Amino acid sequence: MNLCIDIGNTRTKAAIFEQGLLVRQFYAELEDILEDQKVMKDVDGMIVSSTKSRLDDVILPKAILNQVLLDHHTLIPIENLYETPETLGRDRLAAVIGANALYPKALSIVIDAGTCITFDIINNAQYLGGNISPGIRMRAQAMHDYTGLLPNVDIAYHADFIGKNTEQALQNGAVLGTIFEIDSFIASIIDKYKVEDINVILTGGDADFLAKHVKSKIFVEENIVLMGLHEILKHNAH
Repeated sequence: MNLCIDIGNTRTKAAIFEQGLLVRQFYAELEDILEDQKVMKDVDGMIVSSTKSRLDDVILPKAILNQVLLDHHTLIPIENLYETPETLGRDRLAAVIGANALYPKALSIVIDAGTCITFDIINNAQYLGGNISPGIRMRAQAMHDYTGLLPNVDIAYHADFIGKNTEQALQNGAVLGTIFEIDSFIASIIDKYKVEDINVILTGGDADFLAKHVKSKIFVEENIVLMGLHEILKHNAH
């Protein structure tokens, strides 16, 4: 049994894989997982990734022979062409590795719509890089925080892209602005690489919300990062 743990900016997500299949996914703090004997007693391999802090002080059980604390020195099953691998978010790297497992040797985009929105491209098992932009809620919050009179609005979708009042204008800016950015980015990648079709994987907290409105053909996979972590763990098995 393999245990994969992704420590994100807002919560920690874990998954158990048996015979290559994800059989359980749950949320819990790392310390609580390590102390949970029901979870840990059958673990043969374990990988931990964190986007918000270093893992220098993390100590994994010695009984687990195949254990990985993911950093930029960890062996991975793809070629990483990012110029600064030490600054690359571990979740971004794991996500494209997960995409490569789903679509080997293909051109794919992973869009992680969470606190920030990340766009990452992998082509023929080579990670090419990507972009980072504010998430939907960050956009709405920033417009309130950095102005004197604009209100803090709830997130809502409006079919009419022209706001008829200030609340709608802010909501459109945050929501439709994100949707336009996603569709435009996908179209730009298709044009850049001269392909007719591309695999687009949408994940993150706002994935289901955005999937209803993005025009491009997409596939929602909430566990793509955990799937990628599992691929890294398998690649490092002794």
